[in-house]
Amino acid sequence: MTTTGPTVASPAVQLALVGGSVVDGTGKARIRTDIGISGDRIAVLGSGPWDAAETVDITGLTVTPGFIDPHSHSDWSILGNRDAQSTIRQGVTTEIVGNCGVTYGPLSDATAPAAQRALRGYGYYGDVDWRSFPALLRAVHETDGGTAQNLAWLVGHTALREAAGLRGSDVTADGRNTMLRLLDEALDAGALGLSTGLEYGAGREASTGELIEVTSALRRYDGIYASHIRNRDADLLPAVEEFLTVASTHQLRAQLSHLNVRYDTGAPTGAWHDAVEKLRAARERGLDILADMTPLCDGIGLATGLLPAWLLDEGYAEAARRLEDPHLRARVRKDCDRYWRFVHRGQWERVGLLRSPGLPEAEGTSIPELARKRGQDCWDTYFDLLVAAGPDMADVQLLGRLFTPEHVAEAVSHPLFCLGVDGFTTQLGGRLADRTRHPLFFTGHTHYLAHHVLRRQTVELEEAVWKMTGMVADRFGLAGRGRVVPGAFADLAVVDLKRLADEDTETYRGAYARGVPHVLVNGTFVVRDGVHLGTRTGRFLPRG
Repeated sequence: MTTTGPTVASPAVQLALVGGSVVDGTGKARIRTDIGISGDRIAVLGSGPWDAAETVDITGLTVTPGFIDPHSHSDWSILGNRDAQSTIRQGVTTEIVGNCGVTYGPLSDATAPAAQRALRGYGYYGDVDWRSFPALLRAVHETDGGTAQNLAWLVGHTALREAAGLRGSDVTADGRNTMLRLLDEALDAGALGLSTGLEYGAGREASTGELIEVTSALRRYDGIYASHIRNRDADLLPAVEEFLTVASTHQLRAQLSHLNVRYDTGAPTGAWHDAVEKLRAARERGLDILADMTPLCDGIGLATGLLPAWLLDEGYAEAARRLEDPHLRARVRKDCDRYWRFVHRGQWERVGLLRSPGLPEAEGTSIPELARKRGQDCWDTYFDLLVAAGPDMADVQLLGRLFTPEHVAEAVSHPLFCLGVDGFTTQLGGRLADRTRHPLFFTGHTHYLAHHVLRRQTVELEEAVWKMTGMVADRFGLAGRGRVVPGAFADLAVVDLKRLADEDTETYRGAYARGVPHVLVNGTFVVRDGVHLGTRTGRFLPRG
């Protein structure tokens, strides 16, 4: 490590962090330097003595920019967990939310009751009295003291479709215009762009032509297109081609969400490498595209993604009614070779139940274990979970063993991949805790450092921090974030690398992450000496 000399003679700062090292989020080597903070900004890097209102000794610790999750679903749980307990304690100061097409705004009068029920499952018991996307932003950021962490938002394509009352693949001119109006409204309010979820729900009904028409609005705003693509197994490459077609038609900035391949699902040999090569070649042609990856072999999935489209044609309530028929169940079993295709191959041991609106007492149980308790086979247990959810069938969530360690490591270290978690912020105790007993939610972010950097050396510390901070800030246009440099916002994680090296980040321990004793958001401590202070200095980060 090298040492910086003083850059300003005895400057006056409000807060000085002294004695530590800095990994600045640019990819440059770690340096030994102190940090002076004034207001919400980093005022100076160097070495004192400084005229500081408060000085905190962080000798032996390492300061990084606050981590920025490029692919979060914390918009689902933030109303029930404004303190962002599980994520802020890992050093996550900003989350890009609204991914995979699913946002609880815009809403229509027809879709608001389902949103109300879904949000109660995430610990929010207030009224869903908003309808527009801007009103959702106000509900999150302008009530109840705001949030502990910064949030930057995408608006979901599925939400646009449902708010417009659209079904099926044939979209009328009126339907398209309604979606475009709702998208413009969200972008005017500061949304970063549009997300799609094309493997399930209303998203999978959308044609490529529809996606091209709707994303035309993004060009006017320089909005980003983030896509959970249509397939990540046997048809991965056509799905990537569709993503590139949509992005290139309007020359959009585009993010391919969690570009990974589930193992033993029929993907051609070398499919992931071929997909990444397509991205690299498109970048060489001038298309501004990147991807992101998750830290663990496990991931969240929507149970309805397994179902054939014909079963869902008349809505979830009718699908639940029909699934009570044993003869129809037999037909559906034969037509479920999609999404998590390993289930169709009988590998239910890879699946656990994360969320069940109809049978909440079953959450946290593996499907085989639940089937044994119920005296059923796994398919009938799966169908019963959907039937019990009825009109809220889309909220049944699974947790699956999806990827091999080798595949995860290869993607984590790839230069085209930002590092995210694809989870949501949670807490110990209450409704949220009941369904998030998994390390993905509590140590997913610190796992990158503890496992991939310190234990396995999958990636160097400076590169990992860059992929979790500066790279993400650049990708989503978050000015002044993601770097420890003078003038930047003082979103900081103070990390104990020695402790993280010994931290078990692959086992749920019923505790918050250790190894990040201090976290500052916009210049103010939210976590200090491992204690969450209840501070809510997070901000809405609009586009531009």
